[in-house]
Amino acid sequence: MSRGLGTGRLFRRQFLADRAAALVVVVVVFVLALVAAALPRLAEQVFTDDLRSEMAGTRPALRDVTSVVAAPPPMGEDGDLWGPLDQSIAAVRDGAPEAVRAATGPGRFVVTAPIWRAEVRAFDSVTNLLPTADPYWAETVRVVEGEAPAPVTGPVTPGEPLVVDVMLSRASAEEIGWTVGSVTQAFQPVNMQEMTYRLSGVYEPLDAGAPAWAHHRAAQTPEVFDDWDRGRALTVAAYVDPQSWAALVPKLGSPMETRLWYPVDVSSARADFTVPLRDALSRFIAAAPPVDAGTNVYGLPFAPILTTGSVDVLDRVAARHDSSQAVVAIVAAGPLGVALAVLALAARLMVERRRSALALIGARGASPLQLRLLMVTEGLLLGLPAAALAAALAGALVDGVGGSAGLALPLVVGLAPAVLLPLAARPKGLRAVRRDLGLVRPSRARKLVEGLAVGAAAAAAFALNARGLDAGAGIDPLTAATPLLLALAVSVLVMRLYPRPMATLGRVLGGRRGTVAYLGAARAVRDPVAGFVPMLALVVGMSIAAFSIVVWSTTERGIEQTAWQDVGADARVTGAPLTEDELAAVAGVPGVDAVVPVVTTGPTLFKVGAIDNRVPLYVVDVAALNALRASGQGLDPLPSGLTEPGPDGAIPLLVADGVVDEGAAGILTLSERLDAVVARTSDAIPGLTTGSQWMLADRGVLEEAGVAIIPPRVTLVDLGSGGSASAVAAEMGDRTVITPASAVADLRGPVTDGTARAIVGAIALTGLLCAAAVVLTMVVGAPSRGRLLSQLRTLGLSSRQGEGLVVWEAAPVAAVSLVTGLVLGVALPWAVLSGVDLRSLTGGGEQPAVHLPLGLLGVVTLGFVLVVGVAVVVSVLTGRRLAPAGILRIGDET
Repeated sequence: MSRGLGTGRLFRRQFLADRAAALVVVVVVFVLALVAAALPRLAEQVFTDDLRSEMAGTRPALRDVTSVVAAPPPMGEDGDLWGPLDQSIAAVRDGAPEAVRAATGPGRFVVTAPIWRAEVRAFDSVTNLLPTADPYWAETVRVVEGEAPAPVTGPVTPGEPLVVDVMLSRASAEEIGWTVGSVTQAFQPVNMQEMTYRLSGVYEPLDAGAPAWAHHRAAQTPEVFDDWDRGRALTVAAYVDPQSWAALVPKLGSPMETRLWYPVDVSSARADFTVPLRDALSRFIAAAPPVDAGTNVYGLPFAPILTTGSVDVLDRVAARHDSSQAVVAIVAAGPLGVALAVLALAARLMVERRRSALALIGARGASPLQLRLLMVTEGLLLGLPAAALAAALAGALVDGVGGSAGLALPLVVGLAPAVLLPLAARPKGLRAVRRDLGLVRPSRARKLVEGLAVGAAAAAAFALNARGLDAGAGIDPLTAATPLLLALAVSVLVMRLYPRPMATLGRVLGGRRGTVAYLGAARAVRDPVAGFVPMLALVVGMSIAAFSIVVWSTTERGIEQTAWQDVGADARVTGAPLTEDELAAVAGVPGVDAVVPVVTTGPTLFKVGAIDNRVPLYVVDVAALNALRASGQGLDPLPSGLTEPGPDGAIPLLVADGVVDEGAAGILTLSERLDAVVARTSDAIPGLTTGSQWMLADRGVLEEAGVAIIPPRVTLVDLGSGGSASAVAAEMGDRTVITPASAVADLRGPVTDGTARAIVGAIALTGLLCAAAVVLTMVVGAPSRGRLLSQLRTLGLSSRQGEGLVVWEAAPVAAVSLVTGLVLGVALPWAVLSGVDLRSLTGGGEQPAVHLPLGLLGVVTLGFVLVVGVAVVVSVLTGRRLAPAGILRIGDET
């Protein structure tokens, strides 16, 4: 006697039946789970690289936690001169938040005295010595010639002869022409005291690129300053024996400067350290921790105030990461939405293949709950192993740390079949009915759902635009969901409107010869096998792909505009001042159309009434600069009224907003005292000025007033056809040559490149999933289509005509979906980008205007058309295997 078909055997037979449809589910789950597991890891690695590169590219003097005090530090007894300060600095760091301790190294400090004018005179320059004491110098330099400075012996009293040993860098000694063992007289410009200095040795840095050198003034190379009155001055750091500093303080003069710092290093930190470190540094700086080391030699308390620019840098990094996450979340909505549609179609395919068996099981006593539990269990067995394998593979191949998202997202994907299969196997859907009858008027439930979909999309778009760019940190659900909601709403509207033009087309075609077109149009209205799910997949896929291209193009255009505003010309040369011969050499390079030198100085006195305004001055040929700016990216010209002297020959000035009111007159002190008037005020001039305080004067006006123009430190170069920035760089020696292209590369960085790669990957994956959706749609409709074609073939329909009907079944809805998706994707940036701050990605101060790359949009659209076309062809070729006799024996829907 044979055993009965128990529950276990029944489930086993059910699970192993029709493995092709189950394999589709497994493959889609595996691919989607692999992407879901890898994406957080890849994003974390990109953000980690961005954090490290941004902080590494920040000047150490800005990045480190620093304090500059215009006073000598407290000092201990002989033999432990710097111990109290060193211990106090260490105690401050020990009391800092844990994140600050993890990101900073031990505190260091260096002390400098006022400059001394030395008799050592470099070519056409005066020499300033900057007496410096560094207790840690032995850790950073090696003496390559002579010996370290000898200690100062005996008290230092005014009028007593004294020779102080100093040590210079090799570059500084060679530049000023001072040899080891030579002595020079020097005087202090403030109190006119004199002292004799002897060069005891020459050093070289152990690591010239070490960040600590940024806190040592003129330590490696001379500091060059061009003065309107005294000409060029070279300042070099002269290191004395650090244990002799207490004895030298009465002689060296004041004010002295003590610079202390804690080096910030995030080279081993991960991306998730960005916000905690920013917050910890903010609290640490705001608390103003006291460096309690007693009083200095003047009996005054030593109270440095710690500051750091790392907080602003980390804030920019965090904002850039948030913007990238917002963009990637929207872009990922494309593959996600299409993948859900593909999974839904695969689940429907499995149920369609098993519909008779499931209906029979239900007819023999299985409850609807039992049927759903059966499909839930099968969904779990299909989805979870595939998702687990994908997550393990992503963890092995990707270096980044996925965190909770790297586990939660694959788990959600793995659970998707357990949700979709029971929905597809609802009892009502297991009954065989004619789908082309009784469906003219939608039910109230359908109308309600469609209304809710359209209303939710409108509300989301309105809320996103009303909120603006203040979306908060991280992935914003509203921003990520709005494109999908809009795609859903548009798909609902198109699905409701789609039958009307098709019905009209059917009536037109009915009066003409030929069967295929009429039957195709009629079937598209009566039995829309494609249905809502594949239409939604195509609309979502095409719209998100188009939106992604527009976002990428807008970001790239914004980066290019920011780069041009930063550089200000085809090439920007900075570094040591250029001589007239060097300027002529640059102008003579083939392809150079114009050379515009820009003289930049330190604070220049502009006295208005009783107020002394010391503001950096820019001197440039205004007419030449305007011509250069117009020939590049069309930067705005400088305001008018700067090239002609003002009333009574006053020098017209362009001044930054908020410094001096327009029309104010005063005295400008250069090589001589000049009458000057504020002709215009302006915001920052892109490509030229830095900071919020500056003045600008026309070079020609100053020359007519008899001012000798000092050599320029910045030179803007306009390149014509055939011009090359590399040829300009060859004439510049060690100077820095920046071009808009190099500035774009610096602005782009890991995050922008990573976002671009995510966009490309999302578009490719979306295209493949759209193809899968079309193929699955055709496979799901194969039985109904096969019965129709079999009946028609018995009436004389040829195979070629049957293939034409298959094309008619998919082509109209695919064309409508792709066109709708393209239009929606082009419109989405205006609806969504109001809630996504792209400024942190472009580096600019304003949200970039939406840019439509028509060429790229055309390429992407053509790619989707080809993908869908190939999928239709595959479906047509697969349909050739249907045997009319076998299908007719199965019977028809009743």
